[in-house]
Amino acid sequence: MTGGTDLKSLFEPRNIAFIGASTNVFKWGFNILHHLVNRGFTGGIFPVNPRGGEWFGRRVYTSLDEIPQAVDLAVIVVADSLVLDSIAQCAAKGIPAAIVITAGFSETGQEGARLERRVVEAARSGGMRIVGPNTMGVYSAYPSTMHVLMGSMPLQPGCVALAVQSGNLGTSISYRFLRRKVGISRLISTGNEADLTMEDFLEYLERDEQTRIICLYVEGLRRPRRFFETARRVSPAKPIVLIRGGRTAQGAAAALSHTGALAGDDAVFSAMCRQSGIIEVSTMDEMIDVTGMLMQPPMPGRRVAIITLGGGWGVLATDACAAGGLFVEPLSQDLVQTLDTILPPYWSRGNPIDLVAPSRVSVITDTITELMEHASVDAVLLMGLGYMSLRARSWMRSETIPKEAVQEASELMMEEEARLFGLVAGLIGTYRRPIVPVIDIMSFDIRFDNNPVDFLDSRGIMSYSAPDRAVAALAKAAGYHQWVRRTSGMDLQP
Repeated sequence: MTGGTDLKSLFEPRNIAFIGASTNVFKWGFNILHHLVNRGFTGGIFPVNPRGGEWFGRRVYTSLDEIPQAVDLAVIVVADSLVLDSIAQCAAKGIPAAIVITAGFSETGQEGARLERRVVEAARSGGMRIVGPNTMGVYSAYPSTMHVLMGSMPLQPGCVALAVQSGNLGTSISYRFLRRKVGISRLISTGNEADLTMEDFLEYLERDEQTRIICLYVEGLRRPRRFFETARRVSPAKPIVLIRGGRTAQGAAAALSHTGALAGDDAVFSAMCRQSGIIEVSTMDEMIDVTGMLMQPPMPGRRVAIITLGGGWGVLATDACAAGGLFVEPLSQDLVQTLDTILPPYWSRGNPIDLVAPSRVSVITDTITELMEHASVDAVLLMGLGYMSLRARSWMRSETIPKEAVQEASELMMEEEARLFGLVAGLIGTYRRPIVPVIDIMSFDIRFDNNPVDFLDSRGIMSYSAPDRAVAALAKAAGYHQWVRRTSGMDLQP
């Protein structure tokens, strides 16, 4: 649909007809309806099943004709042989959109493809748009939570949209976002894309005020030219992070049997991504890392200052920056002299800045402030954090030392580390340049009160478990911001 796709009835319905409602807990007609009701959708929900009865206190309507209000969206979870008739009834009632969960269509072969075409024809005869068939569903956080998904975990509302040509990857990626407290605005499992395609959803997200970052899993495109034209238009304002499946011959064959998507030439696809400003990533975890980095302020350039509480991390980070096209430049003599007044005599006097074991939190924050005031620093890597909390926790759990002997010191250390992260969050807001925390992996593995990872995640600042992961994400973000400056002339200075 040229000029954008109006899918308000899909993402912001007032009333939903759930066709195929079931009280059998082993059926999707129960589970997806349960998610919709249990997650607090505030519009009308009308379960439909020819047998009628009740769904845990809610009336089950025997047909659409019994529903007393206009319906914006139909969710269809019936046998494949009943989908065509269900769609025809929805179209006759003037329902503008449907999510067809049911499988058994073009992904199964020619007979399924013929049935799929008939379903689309029936929908279009009534001006109806379809997600799927063979989709794991749709999630929309605004204006109220609409959780029409097979996945059962309650997602957190936020600004990241996720559209995937694989339902289980949608679940896996969204759960990774959930683990890091990154909120989702819309999640779409596109299914077979018999009607609405990835291109339609990208055009919708372009205009969606609730979405700031767009994440995509793509196996093949129905309309490549339209997709990349849209992406080039969207990218300067909303970064697009993309994983492509089917890059190898074997993967492409798997994609064809999965969704019927024909994968194109990998080199050509990647070249088109670069021209369109799309950020390509290889794994789900890399998608989370890069998305988290894009939630930081933009990098004005590629110059990185490294602060580390241990020398080895600084060496690894320097190597990773060099490999990723980021510059770890020597500190100016003026800056060295300024830092001499802040840091202990044994500091490294170079970049990376090795603080070894600073005695006060202010040593770290004062150093960051001086670096941010220095015009030649575009981002700061702050590495080797989390040890204070871990050490304090080990004291409190010790069987050798009485708890009362270490409680005051433990609480002080944990409070000081939390204060450090609060100050870092403030500095990011003040200087509008990335400050990237790298925290010991045990803080990710061991959850406890005032956990540094949770503390930062809750403030929208993603931390990383190793220098290479942080630098890889920072390099991707820097490349994207450089593309925006080059192609659109947008000023990304702090």
